[in-house]
Amino acid sequence: MKYNSHIYVLLAFLIASCNTDRKHIPSDLRKLTESDQIEIAEKRKTYNYDNVTYKNEHGDIISSDSMSKISTENKYAFDVYFNTKDEPEIVIIRAATQKDKDFRKQILEIYKKEIVEPIIPIDIDCKDIQDILTKVGFLDQDMRKNGGGIDRKIDRKNLVTVVSLIEKCGMPSLDNVTTQQMSTIWLVFQHSDNYHRKKYLSILKKSAKNGDLRKSQMALMEDRILMMDGKPQIYGSQITKNYDTGAWMIYELKDPEHVNKRRAEVGLKPLNEYVSKWNIVFKVKQLD
Repeated sequence: MKYNSHIYVLLAFLIASCNTDRKHIPSDLRKLTESDQIEIAEKRKTYNYDNVTYKNEHGDIISSDSMSKISTENKYAFDVYFNTKDEPEIVIIRAATQKDKDFRKQILEIYKKEIVEPIIPIDIDCKDIQDILTKVGFLDQDMRKNGGGIDRKIDRKNLVTVVSLIEKCGMPSLDNVTTQQMSTIWLVFQHSDNYHRKKYLSILKKSAKNGDLRKSQMALMEDRILMMDGKPQIYGSQITKNYDTGAWMIYELKDPEHVNKRRAEVGLKPLNEYVSKWNIVFKVKQLD
């Protein structure tokens, strides 16, 4: 959830910086310009940062432990330097100016605009549904649990596979797949673009009505759809970040006085308990 609270937040941090007056400037490397950063955001380009060296503005190397804390704080800006192979090699971390923060917001707004690519169905052997969903589930969770970052190409491949499976074989049920495999279908759409979430929402909700998926899963999906459409959420499941303070907060919530009643109806625990993991305090008095 922390990851999904706002799309591409860490990538936006890594590319959003525009102050050129540096104490340490890497030699023989090209610094990303504002135009470069906008192009990366608009075209959804991705780069491998596994071998990047992080330094402060004096040229001192920053440890990975320090980076894990710095990367989520809005008070820092990141100057990215590419080598001749067009790969990120060094990132200089410095105090963010107001100009940096304003530009970062501009980059995030670009990422909020969805780019929907049409799905061309692939061949699916309907006799192998269980094996297919098991493999998709592993791909979805492996990158999210092992700290390697989110690979949107894998998410896209999983979406193509699941959409192709549904279109060719029909929506699976607990009569022919396991509970975990059904949940994999939900996860793939939850991690996809909003267009396909909305397109297949009615089918997923029918599965929940039949008991093949949980009502709580549909609640989370509806909240995410609403958030991505810029509308208030219903169940309070979507957490976002205040980029002025760096603190986590509940995304805009409809009728907060009755949220726990709505959450209970779909099998979710009270909102104040749910948000405590982000150190968020929810004190809105609940009405009957």
